[in-house]
Amino acid sequence: MERISKSNLFRGLVLALVVAISGLGLAACGGGHEEKTGLAEGEIVELGPLQYNVLFTRPLNINDIEDSEYLVGKPAPGPNEMYIGVFVHVHNDSDDPETIPESFQIETTAGRKYENIPSESIYALQPGATVEANDNIPQTDSTAQVGPIGASMVLFKINRESAEQRPVQLTIDGEDGPATFDLDL
Repeated sequence: MERISKSNLFRGLVLALVVAISGLGLAACGGGHEEKTGLAEGEIVELGPLQYNVLFTRPLNINDIEDSEYLVGKPAPGPNEMYIGVFVHVHNDSDDPETIPESFQIETTAGRKYENIPSESIYALQPGATVEANDNIPQTDSTAQVGPIGASMVLFKINRESAEQRPVQLTIDGEDGPATFDLDL
């Protein structure tokens, strides 16, 4: 049987204590704080019981067959304007219905701000909508959920020049928020 010296035993205990304290420190750092600014598309952020995932952002062309379904009832944009679709998935992680914000905002590095505009599209995320307990928007098997992107759209009409003032950020207000996402235009 091998004998363990007191100094080796002491070193081992000190090392174990350092590892344990480091683990507690790291757990404490991540436990109460979640980064909510400069998030990338595809990252999930929690704002209270609602989890938001901005999946995809793209310009929409009213003359394109697919895009026309996102732009139902919208007039052609002016020569210096464009429509932007921000596609979002929202999950309610609570046992109670929760309400999404009434409006969303994008802002360019030049400080231009745009509020989302109403949409009649079956793919649209309706501001102020209720997400039922332990449910999602878009709902399972809905057109938006089984559609090509699998998310609900927040629609914006912006100046074309603004699309070049990157990063363009989406702000979502909510409990423990706001959160900002860098949009990939």
